[in-house]
Amino acid sequence: MDPAKKTVLILSLVVFFVMLGIAMITPDIAQYGKALGADPLFAGILVGALPAARVVLDMPAGALGDRFGNSRMMKYGLAIIVVSSLGAFVAFSYWMLLAVRFLEGVGSAFYVTSSLAALAKAAPAEKRGRYMGIYVNSLLLGQIFGPVVGGAVTVYGGLAAPFAAYAVCAAVGLVLVSALLRLPEGDAESRFDWAATKRLVRDRSFLVVTLGVLAAFFARGGVITTVLPFFAQLNWGLEPKDAVATTGLLITVMAGSSLLTMYPSGLLADRHGRKWTFVGSLVLMAVALPFIYTTSDLVSAIPVMVAVGLIFGLTGPMASWATDLAPPNAMGMAMGVYRTIGDLGFLLGPLVMGAVLQVTLVGGRVSQTPFLVASGWLLVTGLLLLTARDPSGERARARARGLAVDPPRLG
Repeated sequence: MDPAKKTVLILSLVVFFVMLGIAMITPDIAQYGKALGADPLFAGILVGALPAARVVLDMPAGALGDRFGNSRMMKYGLAIIVVSSLGAFVAFSYWMLLAVRFLEGVGSAFYVTSSLAALAKAAPAEKRGRYMGIYVNSLLLGQIFGPVVGGAVTVYGGLAAPFAAYAVCAAVGLVLVSALLRLPEGDAESRFDWAATKRLVRDRSFLVVTLGVLAAFFARGGVITTVLPFFAQLNWGLEPKDAVATTGLLITVMAGSSLLTMYPSGLLADRHGRKWTFVGSLVLMAVALPFIYTTSDLVSAIPVMVAVGLIFGLTGPMASWATDLAPPNAMGMAMGVYRTIGDLGFLLGPLVMGAVLQVTLVGGRVSQTPFLVASGWLLVTGLLLLTARDPSGERARARARGLAVDPPRLG
């Protein structure tokens, strides 16, 4: 088997187990925090604790991966996730749960940034969208099965049980990385390149693309993870455990439909450029999210979540656009910058949506305002993406003219 494809398949298998665990706890976090005394705002802070750690550590994690090797950093990250998940399982207060969620973010920064950097280094530019599509499809499979499994675990084992299951999944990923993954060693002379980082964040196209990722993550963390569980409980009249199970099922539906558009999105992005697929996804997402508010039960919500999932799937290989613009000799650092700005969306989404949710409750019910706030953010960012440079699109146009042109990268 082609070494690049083998590396991609192993990375994809590992991310499946990691996302399986994450998806098990996603519908549970807000309700678990509420059970430990959190109101919607503090539940949002709990959801945002993990991306808060990643915002701080994504860039250092990328640099450490360049220096010590991505495989080593993935092992460290997965081991930390195992420990922090077990800590969440035995948490006796909101503040302990908040602390171990932040620790989980430390492990996640090490794992996710190094995994993406290894994937970007292994995938040739002309196949990067497709290879990233395979990786993200595996991620989505974890998201498909995880919420249903997590909902069942919650119903039968209590609100803390999904965290124990997540620890098991992360442990499986750690074994797979240790036993199967063979990556190049890091460069011991590598140092964090502040000059290259400044060039990246000053490159308008790279910055705009990462802001697009921020918007997509804002919608996921804010609407799907934070608002939706409260919406199911307060507007549909469900008990907390039932709200977790129902939200998990809806996230599974969304992830399943995303699977249908993820790989075609990467294929189209490779052939015709990244811009129109990703711009379309953000604009369509802005239109679709407010329709969640019109639902009144699980049956009416499923078609809406199918549509939302199909649209979310179009954003899957978006990292390929960022890597097109990144210097190839510092991919770890570039992925650190990319993940930092993207994770800022995962941080802002729960915080902003948790606050908006709390101040706009009407008669103890969720109003339409949180959905409209997220929709406006997505629409503005999608239109802004139209102004970004698209090297893949430039290559596609060059091929159409019969030219072998590969536009220069930043740096």
